[in-house]
Amino acid sequence: MNKNILYSTAILLASLALGACNSDDDDKPSDYTLETVSQTPTWQVDWSGNELLPDWQEPNPSDFENWTVMLVQLEDALKPYASKDDAMAFFVYDELRGLAQPAINASEDETDANFFLMKAFGNETGQETLEVTLKYYCSQLKQVFSRTAQMRYNVGEVYGIDEPLVPQFTLGSSKYPVVTHLVISAANLPTIDVPFAAGDLLAAFADDECRGTYTLDDNLLNAPITLPVFGRQEHEVYTLKYYNVASRRIYTFSKRF
Repeated sequence: MNKNILYSTAILLASLALGACNSDDDDKPSDYTLETVSQTPTWQVDWSGNELLPDWQEPNPSDFENWTVMLVQLEDALKPYASKDDAMAFFVYDELRGLAQPAINASEDETDANFFLMKAFGNETGQETLEVTLKYYCSQLKQVFSRTAQMRYNVGEVYGIDEPLVPQFTLGSSKYPVVTHLVISAANLPTIDVPFAAGDLLAAFADDECRGTYTLDDNLLNAPITLPVFGRQEHEVYTLKYYNVASRRIYTFSKRF
């Protein structure tokens, strides 16, 4: 399996330049409001839902002629919520072809909830292009995440060993089905009274709900960054906030997008 296969998305992905926040030479402090805080804000997307574990049933191996093996890893954003009660399923179109619980770490003989070792069954020869979906149920968050892609897989091959297989499940959240990729640079943010610095925080909010975060590195100074913003529906309006670690100030930009 091409390592990029499960990074493709079947949900809306809109690249959006932050034109609404373009800055002129005569920017004034009215472009933002200021708040000084004593602690670093704990901005993060709330992934929690209210879904029950789907009624996924193990496929019958006798119904299939061949199989392949996948070692799937969770992305960093979901690792804090992983547990032994999670499950992952592999579908070809709407047919369940593989089901797995978190893998067992052989050296320590205990569950490693960040990995899923799955046997995926099939009747294909490896020449067909298939629509495949990986679905991950997180029991702590009570939510199903899914990623769909077109792929062609080789019978009997093991995927995820030589090159890690890490689907970006946060881009396939049932809670936030609309994902916008917001392209931001220092040039199209309003001028503030402190320099942008690595380690500072940038976040998008819908009212008071955090919908996306980014910890700055040197890229904001030299090149645009991409902030994924997670939406419940199209045409939502977002506010951008910036936290400067050195001054302990939160800048809330007035213009919205």
